[in-house]
Amino acid sequence: MSEQKQRKERLRNRQGGSWGTASTMYFHAVELVFRESAKAVADDPTKTSRWVYAGVPVLMAGVEAFLIEHQHLLKDSSSIQTLAGVDPMRDVLRLYPFANELRLDLEALVEIRNQIVHPSSVPFGKPEWPESLQRLRDWKVLDGNTPPQSGMHALALLASHPVFEWAVERCAEALDVVADSDPERSWMFRQSAKNLWRVLEKPTPQAAEVC
Repeated sequence: MSEQKQRKERLRNRQGGSWGTASTMYFHAVELVFRESAKAVADDPTKTSRWVYAGVPVLMAGVEAFLIEHQHLLKDSSSIQTLAGVDPMRDVLRLYPFANELRLDLEALVEIRNQIVHPSSVPFGKPEWPESLQRLRDWKVLDGNTPPQSGMHALALLASHPVFEWAVERCAEALDVVADSDPERSWMFRQSAKNLWRVLEKPTPQAAEVC
């Protein structure tokens, strides 16, 4: 059995044993990368920050880990038909009561993650704005009036710290919605969501030195 099948089987058929909240580790990694990205643009917010290429995929992995935890932790998950980590994240997100704008932003972030981890740097042929990048323009997060000429150009546009900030904020808002969707466990998952909200907090001088 391939490792991918093994991972999916573990999610479909929970076994007894120790359990940990992996999302915490992912969000800590996001925080470390975010701090480096912020340093890179400290003197000029318009500067390129390629830390985004590392941060956004780890951010989305953390969100998926959070969804897995929410489906399984302290809950009988045997009746869940659409499973995080097994089914596409877009389908899993439909299980939660997100406002339409937030849902569209999350779907855009899934596509942005895909653009980073599945490179397609060849020319588009006809320049166009991918829907995911168009949402960033609509939110005034992404500058530029000329549609990207290629996958390479689209990737270059994403190398922006404001994109990283926007992504973290929208994901943190989503985690709060997920947490509150189950009132009995909301307190626990709200605490986990704070690990992501903390990324956006300005570190104290002492904390900055440690990072």
